[in-house]
Amino acid sequence: MPLKQTQFPFILDYKPRFFLTWFLYRLFKRVSFNETMAGELKRMNREGTVVYAIKYRGALDYLLYHFLFLKHRLPFPKLTLDLNMALVLPLADVFRILKFHTGHLLKHGRLRDKAPFFEAAVEEKITSLICLVDPKGFRKHYIHARKDALHLLLETQKDMGRPIFLVPLLVLYKMAPEKEVPNLREIFFGFKDKPGTLRKIILFFRHNRRAFIDFGTPINLKETLSDSADHLTLEQTAEAVKRQAIEGIDRQKRIILGPVMKSRQQLREIVLKDPRVSEAIDSAASKNKGRLKRLRKDASRYFNEIAADYNITYIEFANIVLTWIWKRMFEGIDVPKEELAAVRKWAGKGPLIYIPSHKSHIDYLVLNYVLYRHHMHVPRIAAGNNLNFWPIGRFFRKSGAFFIRRSFKGARLYTVIFKQYIKALLKEGHPLEFFIEGGRSRSGKLILPKIGFLSILVEAYSEGFCDDLIFIPTSIVYDRIIEENAYLKELGGEKKQGESFHQVVKAGRFLKKKFGKIYIRFGKPLSLTDFMGHHPEEGVTGYKPLAFDLIRSINSATLVTPFAIMATAVLTRHRRGFHLPELNETIAMILEFLKTYRVQTASTLNQHQNALQETLASLMNTGVINTLENVDGTETFYYLSEEKTPELSYYKNSIIHYFVSHAFVAVSLLAGREEITGPRQIESDYDFLKDTFRFEFIYHEGENIRANIDEQERNDQM
Repeated sequence: MPLKQTQFPFILDYKPRFFLTWFLYRLFKRVSFNETMAGELKRMNREGTVVYAIKYRGALDYLLYHFLFLKHRLPFPKLTLDLNMALVLPLADVFRILKFHTGHLLKHGRLRDKAPFFEAAVEEKITSLICLVDPKGFRKHYIHARKDALHLLLETQKDMGRPIFLVPLLVLYKMAPEKEVPNLREIFFGFKDKPGTLRKIILFFRHNRRAFIDFGTPINLKETLSDSADHLTLEQTAEAVKRQAIEGIDRQKRIILGPVMKSRQQLREIVLKDPRVSEAIDSAASKNKGRLKRLRKDASRYFNEIAADYNITYIEFANIVLTWIWKRMFEGIDVPKEELAAVRKWAGKGPLIYIPSHKSHIDYLVLNYVLYRHHMHVPRIAAGNNLNFWPIGRFFRKSGAFFIRRSFKGARLYTVIFKQYIKALLKEGHPLEFFIEGGRSRSGKLILPKIGFLSILVEAYSEGFCDDLIFIPTSIVYDRIIEENAYLKELGGEKKQGESFHQVVKAGRFLKKKFGKIYIRFGKPLSLTDFMGHHPEEGVTGYKPLAFDLIRSINSATLVTPFAIMATAVLTRHRRGFHLPELNETIAMILEFLKTYRVQTASTLNQHQNALQETLASLMNTGVINTLENVDGTETFYYLSEEKTPELSYYKNSIIHYFVSHAFVAVSLLAGREEITGPRQIESDYDFLKDTFRFEFIYHEGENIRANIDEQERNDQM
């Protein structure tokens, strides 16, 4: 049944006239969508019928989905139940539809039922769109006993061999979090969850460049019917599917916008009135009213010292400023979309806890920038109190940072308030971010983990403030680090300079430099519930095994960059200098080793000759590598400036963990007194070296020489 020959105004299956096509495509061209779902949508369209489900009715939303998906060659909704699209249909079709329904009404005394047509269209694999929450539809269903769209879909599915895939769908025009207490504008023009028509139009035209379409988890109605056939009626199944789809939409919205926000004052009252805080104050006051009053003032002051004061305006401003800064300083930020998609999926299972490596002051800026640009709610960041200086402290606080002292020693009330603040954030569902290493690494290697903040998170989980915690180990790697010179001075014995506004002003000179690329990689997310299930012997006090698991995951996710591989090659074999063919041979050998152990390398290393030529040129420009030429100029000899050796060591150390176990074996073989070193001696030496350097390197859990030998044998057989 060709759709254009039917007699209903909710069908959009014709090519609009030039002006309308031009206008609508121009209107929607800046809207983005979750592209990681494209392959899945095409697969579902091949195997069955795709039916999109939106929460509330909206002609603008329908047009948006129709034209945007059509433009990107995705299954696009051609029809929708109970949504009159006469305004965009050709006049001839509108008159024909009016004529048909007038005749049917005069002849039969009622309008023609749309249900048979809708069922036939679904059977013919016509992509459709339905509304889940529809007051008009509910009235017809509840009072007049007419079947709603989901009921019709399930009835149709019973007689179909192919599955119907219900895909929850939402569009957000603004990234601002929803507030618990509505303002007058929301009262008069509609809440963000269901904006009024006027507000939706205003939102679209103001924010269409940032508008974003996302998808909930698709529901296979064939499998759903099979699972519920024995214990649910068709109507009960329809209600269950509706709840599941709405929850999917709401969950995706929470991932993007974050939880419904309580005001800072509300959080203050929640924290300061908590029984644990009250008990700590009463205990310290010892029934002294004067002291009780002072302690309560101290408690309020501590909260102000700690708490973030999130404001989306600051985030949007930071997005504009950082976009400009990154373009001036770096050649791009490399982050795989598939890894971000995996993080998004895990976000629906519990509060996300981002745990990045810490090499630079800009780590948290880069990570939050990437999350915001990819439509994920930015986390609340645990920032050191050393960053709480004017004006940076205020800006960070408004951008979601909360401040933490370096030491809690002797500050019992402060400790209690800090813990309760973290627990309140987790109870509300806010994502968090903290650096498990504590401070920035000056050597390039990951620092041994600190467990203080981690212990607070595990304590919050054990006390029921959240059902689960999802840890996201994150590796942030730079071709060149902006603090390079400062780190070299500190390693040379100079005292670390405290953060100040003067340093911020001086940092302006970096805007004229190029520091290569930034690489962000996410390790496998770790559920605290799953971890506890696999480590029952640790209980809720097993912070150390968890901390080392996380730090190992960061190491495993660390990308090998051209700078890192160049530094490794030069410092291991060519400290005294090299000709280019010799360096290329060493680098090819290292790349082969990394490939054998499936270590991630930067995509530029797929054509490593070009990447390494650019890296070598950059090192020569900064005086790290110098050259000598033969008298006839036919061959160039490259050599390392001795005073620049620590600079290269930093980048070599960023990937040294991939080579440590093999280096220990090499030491054992080279140190052996006998001509042939036996396996037992190698294992003994290996264990000795591991123990000796236990505070220097991070090892894989249970790592031993036998495991490495077995792995090498497996690789050789492949």
